[in-house]
Amino acid sequence: MKTNKSYKLVVHKKGFGGSDDELVVNPKIFPQVNLGDIIEIAHPIDDYSPLLLQVKSLKEDLQKETISVDQTVAQAFKLRAYQDVIVNIVDPKDVTLDLVELTFKDQYIGRGDITLSF
Repeated sequence: MKTNKSYKLVVHKKGFGGSDDELVVNPKIFPQVNLGDIIEIAHPIDDYSPLLLQVKSLKEDLQKETISVDQTVAQAFKLRAYQDVIVNIVDPKDVTLDLVELTFKDQYIGRGDITLSF
């Protein structure tokens, strides 16, 4: 789904609606969105990279014409609350990583210190 329609971005804290999901979508506003879809969120006038999040939660009591992102995620990606954002569903094949390689220079990190979460 590619659209130029804008939505208001709202932010929520961990535990919003009883879940720790980074993204909450109203299925009445986004009827074409299903659990597991990847959503691209971007401010229409900024040059920052868009934020990509997987839909893990649908919540019908969100305000109309809004999409909610976790507050810490929104801050990290320079998304501002109550501003217009463009929302698109993207094909996972276009944005999925096959390999991630990290290099640490002049640092000792033991195997027990490394925690990955996907």
